[in-house]
Amino acid sequence: MMMKRRQTPYQMQKSAAAWASQVNNNRHLEMEVAEADGHKLIQMLYAAIISHLDNAERGLARADFASKTKWLSKTQACISEARASLRHDISPEFAAVMFSLYEYAEQLVIKAKLKPLTPQGNAEAIAFVVECRNLLQPLKEAWDATAEEARAFRVDLQERQQQIAAEAAAKKVT
Repeated sequence: MMMKRRQTPYQMQKSAAAWASQVNNNRHLEMEVAEADGHKLIQMLYAAIISHLDNAERGLARADFASKTKWLSKTQACISEARASLRHDISPEFAAVMFSLYEYAEQLVIKAKLKPLTPQGNAEAIAFVVECRNLLQPLKEAWDATAEEARAFRVDLQERQQQIAAEAAAKKVT
């Protein structure tokens, strides 16, 4: 049994700082999620998916199994969340198309995860990761492009709902 080498005080401080930074980033992310509307949440999911795919590709390029597995698993979880967020009740046809697209993207991620950590396996896994990113990147860009329009729509909708409520209250009074 090999004993683990004790960390130096400097290494312990660096580890603690990294952990604290991660915790603070998680708190920041939790706050951002809590304050986000539906459009922003999907924007955040797409950004996470693309970021995780980039990290997975870097891990594959280094032949780092732990990194590959970590980032592809995170990507798979985000794709599952995006698929779960589809509103089949509002637009069944669109939701069905997006469901199939997310399912295909997830299959690409699974194929990349299953490739062995060999030069050929890594090259094939990277090809799956790149295909998945090329499939989802345009969706992210389109979703990002509609952010301002979605915000303006929500403001207009809220104003209209307030106007209708005020009119209904005025009718009750008279």
